[in-house]
Amino acid sequence: MNRILAIPLLIVLILTPIGPLALGQQASAESAQVAKMKAEIIRRNTGDKSNVSIKLRNGAEITGRITQTSDNMFTLKENKTKYHRDLMYADVARVKGKGVSRGAKFGILTAIVIGALINLKHLDPFEHGVLR
Repeated sequence: MNRILAIPLLIVLILTPIGPLALGQQASAESAQVAKMKAEIIRRNTGDKSNVSIKLRNGAEITGRITQTSDNMFTLKENKTKYHRDLMYADVARVKGKGVSRGAKFGILTAIVIGALINLKHLDPFEHGVLR
């Protein structure tokens, strides 16, 4: 009887410390995400890049301009209400800048150049004669 109880007791004693270790790793992954959001917001706090759309962890989406940053929070001036709102970096789920991305700009420029080259290839200024 003692051997039957000893095996489950041994398993419980071995696996008990694993739970807190797994929880500690999740916290460090979360703090890494907060650090990533902080770096992104600080990077966007310069000049024309400060217009952003921010999705919060509670599902709300706010658009506005980043006006100030500090160690654990930043200030956002909302577009609709014009009020300044202090937000914690930990509350932010996603930061998206306003405007056209660099890849989209490159694609647009490439399409314009290709279109111009195709039109120049089919251009014949003497097609209908010089003098009519």
